[in-house]
Amino acid sequence: MSGALTRKDLAGRINERMGFSVRGSRKVVDALLEIMKESLGDGKKIKIVRFGSLVPVEKRARRGVNPADGTSITIASRRTVVFRPSKVLKGMVNAGGGEEILPDRGGE
Repeated sequence: MSGALTRKDLAGRINERMGFSVRGSRKVVDALLEIMKESLGDGKKIKIVRFGSLVPVEKRARRGVNPADGTSITIASRRTVVFRPSKVLKGMVNAGGGEEILPDRGGE
């Protein structure tokens, strides 16, 4: 498995595919990620058809064990985000390619 796809990589790919300037591509990536963070922070689910959903969830407090000394501790409740891939994405990942996830729909 290769390294991670970074924000810089995403901007570079947008630059290549869409012809935006490098600076414009970075702004698109940053704006998209900022909008997603704000929505998740407000408790909203993000659904991208044929890709998946990002869902904010509340994890309840639970009992745990301190691995250093074995004592019982309480792990505080917290909010986190869960990614739920679509069937299309799962199929593509398992097949190692194949169907395009987000096909160009002619100007949409």
